[in-house]
Amino acid sequence: MEETVDWISSLPDDLVIKFLSFLPTKEAVQTSILSKRWRNTWAYVPILMFEYNNSRFDGDMDEDLKFEQFVDSVLQNRRASLDTVIYNCNFYLSDWKPSTEWLDRVVLLEPRVISVCVETENFECPDSVFSCASLESLKLCLYYHKDFTVVSPESLALPNLKILELEYLELGDNFMQLLFSGCPALESLKLVTCYFCASDISSNVLKNLTLERCYNGQTVRISCPGLVSLTIFSYYYFSWISLDNMASLVNADIQLEGYDEVDDDNLPNPIRLVSGLSNATHLALHLECPPELQVQLEEDMANCTTFNNLKSLKIISSYDDVIGDFNLIGCFLSHSPALQHLTLVVNCNRYKQIEARQDVYFQLEYLEKVTISCYNKNDELASKVVCMLGRYVKTIGNVFII
Repeated sequence: MEETVDWISSLPDDLVIKFLSFLPTKEAVQTSILSKRWRNTWAYVPILMFEYNNSRFDGDMDEDLKFEQFVDSVLQNRRASLDTVIYNCNFYLSDWKPSTEWLDRVVLLEPRVISVCVETENFECPDSVFSCASLESLKLCLYYHKDFTVVSPESLALPNLKILELEYLELGDNFMQLLFSGCPALESLKLVTCYFCASDISSNVLKNLTLERCYNGQTVRISCPGLVSLTIFSYYYFSWISLDNMASLVNADIQLEGYDEVDDDNLPNPIRLVSGLSNATHLALHLECPPELQVQLEEDMANCTTFNNLKSLKIISSYDDVIGDFNLIGCFLSHSPALQHLTLVVNCNRYKQIEARQDVYFQLEYLEKVTISCYNKNDELASKVVCMLGRYVKTIGNVFII
């Protein structure tokens, strides 16, 4: 009988550790029972992945305690430096208050990446996380369904941080100021469902910025000359957003909703939103704004000389007047000599008679592709839109109605 060869145990340590890096930490630790050779191998794995979910919580917090003891034990038995820590845990149904001392231990191991996603009422992120000089990427998602989790470090010093993602947090009054002064290498910032007080977001090195469902009761001015990608999804939460100094912008996706009560006294003068996007190559605008605000957007765009780089434009609207009177679309066409692809998404079921300005003195020479998507596949409305486009474009290559 041919002898069985244990090929896995004969592999080099580096390769075995690489394999274990793809496993959740609990499973990696369990490999220690395989043989003497595997007993402490898990302690050298550079990636730790802690996962816990008490969705079947029955009132007994023993499992919560066991999980916390497991995390502590793993960190106490580390045999090497640490690259990445991923902590995805749900304590939502439990009254357990998870300890955060393990994060202090993690910081001492000088990781490159920390990702913490916790659903619980009680989680206080230690200040040590915000002074971890080795960090290049940090994600904090601290979800609590009743209120925001407050994060307000006294200081912030992350000299190597390039990527920051924050979700469901209330940021201290001076957090944004500390952020850009304490993170000189920050290239990507993503804020999702966060409350922050800041009237200015300014950075010379930031390349990617996402603001999604964030709360801020004042006008926010964004000035980032190195920004390449900008995504904004606001819904009743911003007074207004003004864009300035976007010289490097390539991709922009702007979704404005909920401005059904516009207070002219609170709007910046002049408004710079559309004109602030004038360097973009690919632009998507989701406009759910009322007619009075749309007029101000058109005036803002009229102040812009041209969208010289704009190649693809997507406009999504459920307001009659945005698509209905064609003024905004006409402004874009007359200011975008390099435009190739135009997409119009019409979500409303009921439209007034489509109208266009009679004083159309400029016609775009050629559009390579036009895509029109109408609610309930309204072919009649789509045909009217195509006909109206003919006033602004001399030749359209391909038209797709979906």
